[in-house]
Amino acid sequence: MAVKNNVNRTDGNSKNIKKIIITAAVCIVLFLAGLASGLLAPSVKEKIDNISGSKFNAKEYINVGDYKSLNVSIAVTQDDIDTEIDDLREQNTIYEQLDGTVKDGDMVYADIVGYVNGKRADDTCSTDYVIIGSGDWLEGFEDALKGAKTGTTAEFTIPVPMGTYGNEEIDGQNVNFKVKVEYICGDSIVPEYTDDFVQSVSDYNTTDEYNEYLRQKLEKENEADKGEFAWTDFMETCSVKKYPKEMMEEARKTVLQGYYDMAVVYGCKEDEVFEMFGYDSEDDFKKTDLEELAQDTVKENLAAQALADLEGISYTEEEYNSVVDEEYNDEEYSSKKEYEKKNRQFLKDTALMKAVKNWLAENISFNTGTK
Repeated sequence: MAVKNNVNRTDGNSKNIKKIIITAAVCIVLFLAGLASGLLAPSVKEKIDNISGSKFNAKEYINVGDYKSLNVSIAVTQDDIDTEIDDLREQNTIYEQLDGTVKDGDMVYADIVGYVNGKRADDTCSTDYVIIGSGDWLEGFEDALKGAKTGTTAEFTIPVPMGTYGNEEIDGQNVNFKVKVEYICGDSIVPEYTDDFVQSVSDYNTTDEYNEYLRQKLEKENEADKGEFAWTDFMETCSVKKYPKEMMEEARKTVLQGYYDMAVVYGCKEDEVFEMFGYDSEDDFKKTDLEELAQDTVKENLAAQALADLEGISYTEEEYNSVVDEEYNDEEYSSKKEYEKKNRQFLKDTALMKAVKNWLAENISFNTGTK
């Protein structure tokens, strides 16, 4: 990443897209915070501790359907292949190259080099597209390119806020940028999916060959992700009778905390985090999507515990330790032991969820779509 500001804006009019993005963002932030599925207060966590054997009965709160009769499809469809092809074409999209003077609203392709105290700072350097007026880059960066002519180099100095790059030699410093505006982008040119295109981006000669490669690739990926496919279908068999009050309260708090943590990571104000995903404000988020996200989280925790109780699913100490190794963040904790102690319930929840998904992968019927 060069000098992009991580706070990108999303169209608030598209609710479906917004909710997909928002759910993914929350998952990322919760993972960074070492929270993920451990959305329960310590008092509640102790009640549903899978290892110690608790009085908490998840089946009192959730109905589990006929999961044993599931026939989960992991077949690769033509739509799946077409999606891969469309992504490939998009990755190789180019733009009409226009000459002129950069103005507000233009997208330009630029060669960016930054210097700190006269020394080139590699983390600031890239060739990238810059949309003037988008607010996607450091404050003042886009404005500095207005009025520049294509083929010329704009030179300016920008103060870099702390936490922008995660590099102490750059963050908090004044960076002298030299940005050559290569061209102004005109209409997009999306390549056609032809034999010639396939040959230009791969080792295959024809679209038929590349289609077969994609099919085999996706089949392997789907086979490896059987547990995830099964979990999605299993969740559709489940219905919550009632949401435990304590769990919902903690889920709401932790989802919100995820956004607050994101503001710290991105070095922006809390309100900007909600705006970047299309909400007018934190209150707007609370009114529209907070409750649903909290309910989804609690439902998954209840469903995993209920299935574990029904089928006697558990995990080994080795599997638990493997989760600790995978999740441990040495930047926030002085030792793995300290991390494990402070995040024990989250780690247990994660280990249990993995064990449940593995059980589903081994015990549920799957349809590959082939004879």
